[in-house]
Amino acid sequence: MDARLLKAAILISTFTSLGATYRTPNFVVNAPTAEAAEKVGRTAEHFRSELAVAWLGHELPHWYHPCPISVKVGQIGAGGSTTFSFDRGSVFGWRMKVQGSLERILDSVVPHEVSHTIFASHFRRPLPRWADEGAATLIEHSSERRRQHMVLKQVWNTKRRMSLRKLMSIKEYPREMQSVLTLYAQGYSLADFLVQAGGRSRYLKFLNDAHRSNWDTALRQNYDVNTVEELETRWTGWVVAGSPPINLPKGQMLAATSTPKDPKAPVIRSQSPDAVNSKGRLAGIDGGIRRGRGLTAPNPAPNRKPKVVGAAASTKRGSTSPFTPAQVQAINDGWVPVAGPRLPRPAPLAMKMPASAVANRRIRTSTNERDTMRVRLPQ
Repeated sequence: MDARLLKAAILISTFTSLGATYRTPNFVVNAPTAEAAEKVGRTAEHFRSELAVAWLGHELPHWYHPCPISVKVGQIGAGGSTTFSFDRGSVFGWRMKVQGSLERILDSVVPHEVSHTIFASHFRRPLPRWADEGAATLIEHSSERRRQHMVLKQVWNTKRRMSLRKLMSIKEYPREMQSVLTLYAQGYSLADFLVQAGGRSRYLKFLNDAHRSNWDTALRQNYDVNTVEELETRWTGWVVAGSPPINLPKGQMLAATSTPKDPKAPVIRSQSPDAVNSKGRLAGIDGGIRRGRGLTAPNPAPNRKPKVVGAAASTKRGSTSPFTPAQVQAINDGWVPVAGPRLPRPAPLAMKMPASAVANRRIRTSTNERDTMRVRLPQ
């Protein structure tokens, strides 16, 4: 009898440790509790819809196979990772892991990781490390973005700071954690600068043009900048000035870029096929756009020079190698959208979150940005 009771207790303990599962049209979430699983699932679906519209101008079709999300909740460093495989222009075998306090998971980690899937679904090839992580950090909570500003401040006048030419040439995550932190911080700052100056769609077009040609050509086509070195001069001036909001047409809102007074140790997030080996946190979310009610996508400033530029994307079979602008190879790391059965969208979930986090739930976009124009970066 005692043996049977012991066996039953072990079985109950085993099933309890497995947690709860919650399914949505595009995600299957496993979390410690049913409440956490449902919140993560609904949040992932919400940001999948909102971020796709914000970056691409339209929602994505349902994925043929949903993405599994493993959730670890606790007072641990907020972070996450998304892994996958490439083959002949398709992406499969995705797995997403997120961790941290439930609040940070919902307002930073999940939006960050979902951003990677949006970019992947658009490009269908790996993005440059700095560009993918930097753009995904733009949607993180302000507390997470402040960490990036502090890291940038810490390395700014040291040998650890990378030239933009070097930053843009990085094909894999660095082996040293400090270099990884620097890549995230500089990538976020540069993405913030470019998105504020030209908008999201131009940022994506810039990456696509660089993939088809090289960084210098893409800069001339999109930002009226001749070389990466000229871009670095302008970006450096902006950072030294405190990364102030770039003047845009009335009604547009940009992210605050102040540095925290007492930030905690930075954490790293990863989304590539060869995720960071070191135990760290994944990248942040709230950068080049302001999170909150009335949020609008940054658009080009007025008086732009018209210039027609092609933007056809190309792919390479099964490539997961890092991005080199002069080469034609895979640029993003995510899901490939495949039309599947249209399932009903889950109803909004009431979440007990701080007002600052609740205000970040909605992203509004503006569609008056034209790809046939180039923008001028701040001097």
